[in-house]
Amino acid sequence: MAEFDGILFSDLHLSADKPRLNELFDAFVDRVEGTPEVACLGDLMEYWTGSKHLQCEHGQYIFRQMSRLAKGARRAIWVNGNRDHMFQGTARKAGYDTYRNRYFGEFCGVQADLEHGDLFCTRDRKYQRYRLWFRNVPWGLMGVFVPAASGHKFCQYLRSKSMGEFARRDPEYYGIQRSPVERLVFRGAKVIVCGHVHTPFSRNYQGAKDIGRLHVMSDWRENGAVVCTVKNGEYKLMRFDGENFTEFAAPESQGVYEFEMAK
Repeated sequence: MAEFDGILFSDLHLSADKPRLNELFDAFVDRVEGTPEVACLGDLMEYWTGSKHLQCEHGQYIFRQMSRLAKGARRAIWVNGNRDHMFQGTARKAGYDTYRNRYFGEFCGVQADLEHGDLFCTRDRKYQRYRLWFRNVPWGLMGVFVPAASGHKFCQYLRSKSMGEFARRDPEYYGIQRSPVERLVFRGAKVIVCGHVHTPFSRNYQGAKDIGRLHVMSDWRENGAVVCTVKNGEYKLMRFDGENFTEFAAPESQGVYEFEMAK
């Protein structure tokens, strides 16, 4: 019997040169495989070049592990991040229902909004302009006409120019803003789950009549990650250390980028 009814995770930033994160992901998949509902909310890897990424060993590894999670689930959801939106087609092949910006609907019996989280950072205007440009470039053509090695080099260059760092340096000001979250609560979201800002916290937001709760997950670090679990309709942030899931006392403020998870 599965430990949880649902599991949500994001911001792993996997790559071939981060073996410890790959080990953590292996342990995570081993632990939660068979969970009925699964959602990955973006930035699974540092970058994804498209279908040609499957020609490299690490690309095959990511596809294999994501397929394991989807195969054992009743439903698997993928939402694009800001680093891996070209993974969408591969996610479908791995068994996921894919969404470009957000999934809004029932998840584990609760009306939920699931997204990467960057759309909530409305004060980070420089990043939002970059996001608008980046998401509308026909990158899929690169996977067709550009050799795989050149595609990797180009994506590594874009990664070095990555935007959105303001939200991580000063998350309270540049990070997740109240108004876009409240709009979702007004629409009926009981729970909102995201990542992106890398500073886990949990906070209530008031809608027209009801209260919705936002859960923000962490990025993955060598000593673990804060992910979101669902059991009997209750969404909860929990820490996974590579072996066990333990309670996480989520703060209500966004904190600072230097946040470290206790060992």
